[in-house]
Amino acid sequence: MQGKRCLVTGANTGIGKATAVELARLGVEVVLVCRNEAKGQEAKKEIIHRTGNEKVDLMLCDLAKFKSVRQLVHDIEDRFEHLDVLINNAAIFVTKFIYTEDKHEMQFQVNHLAPFLLTNLLLDLLKKSAFSRIVNVASDAHFSGKIHFEDPALSNGYHGMKAYRQSKLANVLFTYELARRLVHTGVTANCLHPGVVHTSLIDRNSSGFYKYGWILIKPFLITVPQGAKTSVHLATSDEVSDLSGKYFDKCKSKKSSADSYNPDIASKLWDISEEMTGLKNKIKSQ
Repeated sequence: MQGKRCLVTGANTGIGKATAVELARLGVEVVLVCRNEAKGQEAKKEIIHRTGNEKVDLMLCDLAKFKSVRQLVHDIEDRFEHLDVLINNAAIFVTKFIYTEDKHEMQFQVNHLAPFLLTNLLLDLLKKSAFSRIVNVASDAHFSGKIHFEDPALSNGYHGMKAYRQSKLANVLFTYELARRLVHTGVTANCLHPGVVHTSLIDRNSSGFYKYGWILIKPFLITVPQGAKTSVHLATSDEVSDLSGKYFDKCKSKKSSADSYNPDIASKLWDISEEMTGLKNKIKSQ
């Protein structure tokens, strides 16, 4: 991985930071994408200190704002001539209905629409590398998810976990459709379940029942470094260099939900995602 460049979203905490640490240890040039500059700078210093790798960059982006995603892409294209690995790691869980400034439900935008937009806008840069990889952090929560095409925001009866499951199913559907469209380009796309990890995802953004239940199961959760293993594996391992359109758990490929393999659902999701993000340039099927 010497000389490779990897971009990790949500890299100042949790699985994202643990992933960045392991990549830096391997000698990778790591680009941390964080929303908060102070926390991002703190993470950057910690990663450099822990790994001895000085090739750690920080870039800012708020995934809840499409204009911020587009600005990030502009900044990346100005600074870098290629990108070898993109890890869409950042995610949010909220129990209250929140609209973004782009008029979309918060979880659907941050967890799916923003990485959809970011990935598509970075494809030209990824294709400049001989072989490059896209890694999307999904979740086994997608098994009970459904894409509510008639109301993606779930505005008629919002439920935080229902919205989260929908967004995670969207991650898997997006990955599979992307892999189909990237055949013969030298770019692979895979997704993963990191495990049920002891992070602050629910602590930060929930209350009541969710927070109480999280406290009860914490002793049974895996550690953050353990949760980062599959992301690092997909980003670096020669074992998966020629694999694309797969779902991984514990560094092994496994079956995802039945709906996730439905090409009609995936194609329809792609179309509405293009519309919702304002993305004009489609990736043509090969």
